[in-house]
Amino acid sequence: MKARFTVFYCITDDQPRGLDIKGYLKLFEPDAQTLTDALLQVAQTSPEITVLKVNSGDYSVVYVVPGKIEGLQCREAYEFLVQREKGLEKVAEDIVGRDSRKSILGGALVLAGISVLFYIGYHYGMASEINNLLLFIGVFLSVFGGILKGYQKKRVRASAPRHRSE
Repeated sequence: MKARFTVFYCITDDQPRGLDIKGYLKLFEPDAQTLTDALLQVAQTSPEITVLKVNSGDYSVVYVVPGKIEGLQCREAYEFLVQREKGLEKVAEDIVGRDSRKSILGGALVLAGISVLFYIGYHYGMASEINNLLLFIGVFLSVFGGILKGYQKKRVRASAPRHRSE
């Protein structure tokens, strides 16, 4: 996958001290739109972006830094390969976390739609055709879902030292 932007996401529990970070944006408990705006702003100057999330008790602080930070110790680390700017919005939603009410509503609508299709199939004797249609739709969405998303997420080693071959 050819990536236009690379977003490194690091979760840590302590403040970044002794790191050479310049030109960063500091956000307190950002929502998805605020983080998207920060990612788009930093993406104008650098194709590599580091998002550092520091959990400090009751709140979290997010640093959005242009470039990759060397020597960063992370509890969890992810790498997002983003193809287009719209993918940065999806990455921000993934980092901040989606609204659970929206997810529950979407799941309920999908289950209601499947129930209606099964009822129609049972009532009119087309259960096998409906099952084949649902199977086709599921396979189609699983194959093309990653392409439509606009980014690819990979879990990377959090705190292991870099090997000389890397």
